[in-house]
Amino acid sequence: MKIVTLGGGTGQAQVLKGLAARGADVTAVVGVTDNGGHSGQLRREYGLPAVGDLRQCLVALADPRHPFAEAMNLRFGAGSLDGASLGNLVLAGMTLQFGSLTKAAERIGSAFGAHVFPVSDKTSQVCARLMNGKKVRGEWEIIRRSPRTRIAELFHDPPIAASAQALRALKRADLVVLGPGSLRTAIVSILLVKGVAEALRRRRVAFVLNILTQAGQTDGFSAADHVEEISRYLGKMPEVVIANTRKPPDWALEGAEFVDPIGLDHEGHDLLEPIERADLKRRKRPSRYVAGPHLVRHDPARLASLILTLARRMR
Repeated sequence: MKIVTLGGGTGQAQVLKGLAARGADVTAVVGVTDNGGHSGQLRREYGLPAVGDLRQCLVALADPRHPFAEAMNLRFGAGSLDGASLGNLVLAGMTLQFGSLTKAAERIGSAFGAHVFPVSDKTSQVCARLMNGKKVRGEWEIIRRSPRTRIAELFHDPPIAASAQALRALKRADLVVLGPGSLRTAIVSILLVKGVAEALRRRRVAFVLNILTQAGQTDGFSAADHVEEISRYLGKMPEVVIANTRKPPDWALEGAEFVDPIGLDHEGHDLLEPIERADLKRRKRPSRYVAGPHLVRHDPARLASLILTLARRMR
């Protein structure tokens, strides 16, 4: 049974970790329009697609005992490379050397035993057209916009097409899992890539709801609003919606709201990741990132178990 995940960053990596631990045949197709942090810096300096989310997915599917996998997540803490990710630098260098991000991902993936592809080898920005007619270009510009005028539609500038490898993976999938992740600038951004939504029309799709709303993207969104937004760009309703049903602790809700699936037709379980005492203090610290810290996450084991159960049921 072939499972393909679409998303970006921490959310997609959590899904991959859980599925890999259960020996699932899983492939990741990863977005390329993130323009923040070190990945964004590499984009600006070298004209590359975003590499940061791809790195996270490669590491998530790698054997944790592989010495290079652990090194891929190393971040420099001082000097001119302060904040830079070693894995991002490796992917950027190999992209320049081999001519495409897909080829770089294939080289590293073969060493890790991981199937991870960028959705496109082209570079673009996700953009929003606001209800007042104004245009905002770039993921982090969308998140930071002030005032937070409602978004009317999302698009790419310039338009980009999916890579042959990404489309091949999607067309072979028995189940495609969308999310979790930034709804509009990650998941919808992947669906905007030419060829992706079309490839998913005949595939079974499961959509994993985010646990919390995200500032600048889904302020005030209900669970139904999340599903409606995905369906708009997917071109159909997902066959199944997966949702966490337990409200996170109050300390995790600052600046966000619980996406309560009540009233929504969904597969619902307590999917919150257990929080260790050591994590609690670290996660409660104020974040220097505009989008906020990942205060609560889906538990990889619980989420993977549910996905595999649904996949068997949907065959």
